[in-house]
Amino acid sequence: MPSEDDESLRNPEEAAMRDAQALDRRLKAAEPGNYIGYRVVRDPSPRFAFQFRRDAAATLARHTRDPRFASREGGVPTAELQPIFDEWFPRLAAKRLVGGGSVMEFDGVVAFDMTVDEAAFREIAAAEGWTLPERLRLDFGPPPNPRAIDPALAALVRLVPRSDRLPGAVNQAALSGRIILRDGCFRLADHGDGGEPLVLFDRDAEIGLDADNRMIVTDGGQTVRIGEKVIWAGPRGANEADAGVKALRAQCGAGPIIPIGAPSNAAHFPPR
Repeated sequence: MPSEDDESLRNPEEAAMRDAQALDRRLKAAEPGNYIGYRVVRDPSPRFAFQFRRDAAATLARHTRDPRFASREGGVPTAELQPIFDEWFPRLAAKRLVGGGSVMEFDGVVAFDMTVDEAAFREIAAAEGWTLPERLRLDFGPPPNPRAIDPALAALVRLVPRSDRLPGAVNQAALSGRIILRDGCFRLADHGDGGEPLVLFDRDAEIGLDADNRMIVTDGGQTVRIGEKVIWAGPRGANEADAGVKALRAQCGAGPIIPIGAPSNAAHFPPR
């Protein structure tokens, strides 16, 4: 483990922070359109780097030669990138394609975390006639797991209820219950709200058997047994536009649906 005085973990001293904030204010006023912002760099000692889209070293030198401050070149001011974010975030969100995003002025892009793989997005983008701006960066996940269930178990279930999207930001309350299989439909028991709501897994969940011939659900390295207590992060809502939700309604009927994502074995989380 790194020691407490490891340079790679330290931040600049408080006095440097105050002076950097003052210089930041001056640069915003004196270098509009060229000044990007400042951040901590470690090269290897911690310093503040002030970034400009052009002539970085000479521009910083006109304002300070403080060795605690360094120059960096590149990037695009937030004011130029924000309209891209404001236009494209709601457009992508309307199709449930984006899990989060940010304006990254130091990199000169607007970046979005996508809830579909690239092939699925290209199909939607073509149908919508979208042309992406140069400074829009889309970060895609892997293609979906094509196998939902071990063929030997397929006759036992009506469907494996999987969302058609990767999860975006998820609430982190620890919720619990038991996944059960009733009349071919996966439901939730002992979850605190009463009843047996339908279960929705994450996009890549797969039903199979473990070494003891017990039915399990596997997703993202997590494996839990059907019938045993599990824990998941939530609460999460079920979107009726989700193809997995529509299939679940068609096969298992109406009633509440609880998305449980990729659940963990409750035995790994002993009570406090």
